[in-house]
Amino acid sequence: MKIVIETAVKELRKHNFDAHFFATTDSLLSFIKENAADMETVGVAGTHTVRNLGVINMLEAEGKTIFDHWRYKPGDPEELACRKKQLTCDLFITSANAVTMTGEIVNRDGCGNRINSMTFGPKRVIVIVGKNKLVADLDAALTRIEEFAAPIRAISLNRKTPCVKTAQCMDCDSPERICNITSIIHRRPMMTDLKVAIIAQDHGY
Repeated sequence: MKIVIETAVKELRKHNFDAHFFATTDSLLSFIKENAADMETVGVAGTHTVRNLGVINMLEAEGKTIFDHWRYKPGDPEELACRKKQLTCDLFITSANAVTMTGEIVNRDGCGNRINSMTFGPKRVIVIVGKNKLVADLDAALTRIEEFAAPIRAISLNRKTPCVKTAQCMDCDSPERICNITSIIHRRPMMTDLKVAIIAQDHGY
């Protein structure tokens, strides 16, 4: 795993991402706190990783305004307004479905607010990734999404999709499908300060 993490960080940096490795939660939280110091508003994607690490509570204690759409009922006007505010916040914090050892960040979304906010809009983006999300290459990234991440997410949302029963993507046409947009960030977007924080723990799915 040490070799996997070091390789991923090296390749991400080669692709102009500001990539870092953290051995402990405390060191990661210190990094986030430092990078949020000059930020007033913080958008948070729909990610268990960020919440499990205590990032939101820490930043609220620092007086930051948090745009977290999970605080609203899905589909309500307030939730949609919150998602839009994430597009123009000072700092956007998210996770990823997979990060490759060849230096790409891979995601699959239902609405696209996470993908959009990661690539253009916020002044700074921090992508927090548990070691369980590191994969060999793009093929492995898509396999991870289709055979693990997406079905578990659909189950957690109580969606009526085939993958809930089969535990793997069926490329369905269900109206409740959550896999509508696939994003591969090959290199750092030209106008976005994008940082990748890999932690030596398993987080999210």
